[in-house]
Amino acid sequence: MVIASLVRVLASAVLVAAPLAAPVEAAQAPARTSSLPVWLAPMAPHDENPTNPLAGRLWGVYQGPQDQVWRPFTRATGRTREALATIAERPRTKWYGAFVPDNRIRTTAAGYIASAQDGNPETLAQMAVFRMKPWEGEACKRPTTPAEAASYRTWITELAAGIGTAHTLVVMQPDGPFLLCAPDRAAKSELLTWATQTLSALPNTSVYIDAGAADWCENGTAQESFRCAEILELSGIQYARGFALDSTHYAGPVENIDRGSEILALLEADGYGEKHFIVDTAKSGRPTQWRDMVPASKKDLKNNARTCTTRTMTRCVTLGIPPTPRPADPQWGLPPEQRAVAARSVDGFVWFGRPWLFNQADPFVARRALDMARSTPWTATGPR
Repeated sequence: MVIASLVRVLASAVLVAAPLAAPVEAAQAPARTSSLPVWLAPMAPHDENPTNPLAGRLWGVYQGPQDQVWRPFTRATGRTREALATIAERPRTKWYGAFVPDNRIRTTAAGYIASAQDGNPETLAQMAVFRMKPWEGEACKRPTTPAEAASYRTWITELAAGIGTAHTLVVMQPDGPFLLCAPDRAAKSELLTWATQTLSALPNTSVYIDAGAADWCENGTAQESFRCAEILELSGIQYARGFALDSTHYAGPVENIDRGSEILALLEADGYGEKHFIVDTAKSGRPTQWRDMVPASKKDLKNNARTCTTRTMTRCVTLGIPPTPRPADPQWGLPPEQRAVAARSVDGFVWFGRPWLFNQADPFVARRALDMARSTPWTATGPR
């Protein structure tokens, strides 16, 4: 791919993520993998998960105007540029929704994939489908109209044509718990199931349906895992590779793996066989329950959480474990129980969350990105 040289990438990692520990303490740290990060070299799957579609290939980094981070990064200089590289030069998931018209989604997605793959058809591209209308709070108040349903089908069909045979990871409908409050749950379920089936039928596309988060299976107070499993069963999990956790919340990988393990057991008991999942780690460098997160200001929502400005600050958001298809590798520090689940069932830690954007949506906020790049406890290949 057209990306900064390895020398500069590693140099920026040293600058942005230099260890605070003294040399004697560093010598006592656990051994790290010698592998390059997955955006520079493919990684083999864990032995326990040989069919992992995210392993064995590069993960592409899109470079262009569709990504809100890329232009500020290319215009930056010096230490600011090196800090922003911690986000800009790592693979991230591009969200697509109704803001891309039906007649443009095919070419828009195809252009994104071509840039991310940079001439290598084996490279993985990533996107999130956030197309259902209405969604989020509005989904609880009114049904999808016939015109919106028809547009949704057209849009998904065009997206599928744009993806074609490309190796693609798709996160289906982030903030999945809003499906459970919809007055037309059955109609939305039919649309989501059809979309999951349509995209999963593509030869090299792996679909992961959003199931909420470790601390979010249903709006309100109900957090039982069977609610998360219900979202998946209503959205076509029988066609998908699996599910996704923590697209917009801030819980850590340990909690999300525990939640995912419970969901897996429920799906298997309901006859859906062996499924896998992915966990967002873009914003879990300081794992925090949603109820405990502090907004950036009194006027902000928790979607716009305050950023960590030091490496010891709590109840704040910073970058977590970098993207990898090997979540059970020892340098990521999972306890033994969660490592075992991760090796068998977690296809990857993926950056499909977007904490560097205002309200995790738009626009890009340089101050947020710089705070997180400088306070993250993780380098590209392990802890600071």
